[in-house]
Amino acid sequence: MSLVNDVQGQAGEAARLLIAGRDPQAVESVQTALTRGARPESAAYLVDTISLAEGNGFLPAMRLESAAVIVLVLTPAELEADDLATRLEGAAETGVPVVLVLTEAPGVEVSFPAAGVGPKRVVGFAPDGKLPDDLLAAAVVDAAGEASVFLAAGLPVLREATCEHLISRTARQNGVIGMLFIIPGADMPVMTLNQAKMVLRMAAAHGEPVGVERALELLGVVGSGLGFRTLARQAVCALPGPGWALKGGVA
Repeated sequence: MSLVNDVQGQAGEAARLLIAGRDPQAVESVQTALTRGARPESAAYLVDTISLAEGNGFLPAMRLESAAVIVLVLTPAELEADDLATRLEGAAETGVPVVLVLTEAPGVEVSFPAAGVGPKRVVGFAPDGKLPDDLLAAAVVDAAGEASVFLAAGLPVLREATCEHLISRTARQNGVIGMLFIIPGADMPVMTLNQAKMVLRMAAAHGEPVGVERALELLGVVGSGLGFRTLARQAVCALPGPGWALKGGVA
């Protein structure tokens, strides 16, 4: 099945997290948070760390190329350093997304749009010194994109955020599709394919094998989807004006 092969290919793509910083204790805290609950062999393969020497905050190009996401741990002094923008832009040039972890929350919104680092990808240690695992996981998943499925398979802490990301993305896509298609039922194949991919990717993110057996389990999802779309089509007939919006919402 091409659908299964497609998901298997994406779930099997190699991806790693690269954690770098000058504060060894903070780097270790981030590593511990991201590998919590993971098997030792998975943690060792999926997460790499680099200790940046004082005065040399630039990441090695070879290590950058092997990473799916760079988690850069910054101290308050580094956050205000003149070379920070240059460091981030250098990472951005490799095409590897960056997540910033601040050892002390600055109390203001931090972002570097030129380097592709928005507020969602900036996480700060709490005043008590604890790292918010859920926010860190959400930031890494947001940066990793499709690679988050492979990462979550070996790093359980990323699974919830990965599934939320997949559900949200599929809902947005199907909402748009539901509003664009005018002919009743014409949107069904595209929406069903999207839902099928979502379910298989969620299974892969939990480390489950994705094969024909999993594809057969999608019959239940397809049945539910057909029921909701029937309601949407009936709403369009009953409410010609706002019906198109309701159709997109039900999708």
